[in-house]
Amino acid sequence: MSQVILYKNLFEVKVRHHFFLNKGELEWDSMNTEEKNNQEEKFDVREILDITPTMDCKKLLNAHNCVFRKTTSGILVGIKAIPDSANAGKFKPFVSLTNETFRFAVKLKDYNFLNYTALSLQSTRNKLYVLSNSNYNFSNIFPSLTGIPPIFEIGKTYMPGDMLSDSATSQTKLFTALAKTTADPVGSADWLTENQGTNTPLSYINLNDSYPVANGYFTYSMKEKDSLPIAHIKDAAGNTINPKMEILQGDFYTLQVDMLKFKEGFYTIKIDSDNPAYHDDVTFYLMQSSDTPFALIEIKVKSIQPAYDLINQGNLNLPVFEIRFRNRHTYWRYISKKFSAPFITEDPLPLTRYGNIEVLKPPEPEETEPVALPNPSVRLIKAEAMVNETETKYYSDIHIN
Repeated sequence: MSQVILYKNLFEVKVRHHFFLNKGELEWDSMNTEEKNNQEEKFDVREILDITPTMDCKKLLNAHNCVFRKTTSGILVGIKAIPDSANAGKFKPFVSLTNETFRFAVKLKDYNFLNYTALSLQSTRNKLYVLSNSNYNFSNIFPSLTGIPPIFEIGKTYMPGDMLSDSATSQTKLFTALAKTTADPVGSADWLTENQGTNTPLSYINLNDSYPVANGYFTYSMKEKDSLPIAHIKDAAGNTINPKMEILQGDFYTLQVDMLKFKEGFYTIKIDSDNPAYHDDVTFYLMQSSDTPFALIEIKVKSIQPAYDLINQGNLNLPVFEIRFRNRHTYWRYISKKFSAPFITEDPLPLTRYGNIEVLKPPEPEETEPVALPNPSVRLIKAEAMVNETETKYYSDIHIN
């Protein structure tokens, strides 16, 4: 009898951006099924992100009889498969998989992306968001490919949109900065506090998904003058590696590490020095391409958590992973010759493509009724908190004739 061969899903990644999925102040997760579907049908991730396999990933896909497809919600990888004769309804890869890694570069197509996305507006040069089913510091909660946000640090300044967690390992609350602040999120009006719940997912791409990137070479500058670096490097499996290293002279020594012969992925470098008190640990991501994308999706066949595995007891596990982007909140500032002064909303409001948020300006002396004001576009964000020491807010300016 001939063997049946067909294509089945190896894995899928769905990208959910709440700027497109929410309606005004109504969260997508709190909508009924019909409303959710309506919002999803309007969203096409291909309009804002370009997700493509890396060169090595293309070779891997071909070698294992895989097909790659871009979808309106993300990406899909199918694989040539055969039925498992011992397990009805189960399928095995036609070409077996062991511990391969599929990598996909994510590039921005929409120049306004960071205006409406709750991510840092500060320079991301030499940084890379890594969204993985098996991160080096793994804290994902299935199906999310993003990690748990950082916890609060005393003395650190947080910018609007920064996200924190109440725990580094077992998150139950998400804190989102509404203004520039150094305040502890607990009980502070500077922070939006949300509890873990069915209608309140806490898994959004955040600072803990961002890593220094090394394009063939990793460079580290000492933080103390005349302090000589002593370095030890390990790969993601904890194995010590011994690349060529060079120390560049200067008031602050710079260590340059040649990583050209090593595989792409996570590495940790431990820096000591001739000063016994000096210690620093840095986890970085090695790419052998000089073109650093906005983000990298990294899917391993075998993960740290079984739910994230692509193969379960030799059969396809069919996981559907998820990446969520949070929509940005800004203060809405209305400017008009008709107003005696710019009118600014009392609280920051969410930016969304769909839905309207009612904003009423109190009447001027010659008026009798409040004035209904329009919602802003996302073409321009005034991040004044970044450049003005005394300013704490990000604004969306709306000019009215």
